[in-house]
Amino acid sequence: MATGTCLSKRALVALAAWMLFASAAPLEAGAMQMLTEADDGRTVELHVGDAVRVTLPENATTGYRWEVDRLDAGVVSSEGSEPHYPGGAIGSGGKVTFAFKAQKAGTGEVALKYWRRFEGDSSIVRRFRINLSVKP
Repeated sequence: MATGTCLSKRALVALAAWMLFASAAPLEAGAMQMLTEADDGRTVELHVGDAVRVTLPENATTGYRWEVDRLDAGVVSSEGSEPHYPGGAIGSGGKVTFAFKAQKAGTGEVALKYWRRFEGDSSIVRRFRINLSVKP
């Protein structure tokens, strides 16, 4: 039994080492980058097939929501958005996450605006923008 236990420990150590190595491997095509409002104005380098997720603070109960203002559709596509309001209490804020996917090599931009749609562009109080450099 002692030999079996020893081999099991060796196998676990080998598996743990492999997992550590695999998690440190460089990003390949199809990778995902996570951005926040601290990344406003940043240039993001991607490969075709890579994805970018942008998470921004939002409080829809005030009427203000983030929305895509502009994107270069030839270079990147919008894959939708998902709100996250953990507390659920009236008046509490949360976050919204937008997903974008690199479609074609080139340069482009994604611009978001925080506004009250029903009040029009005069209600824009914040903007978020990233520049994209997409490689084949």
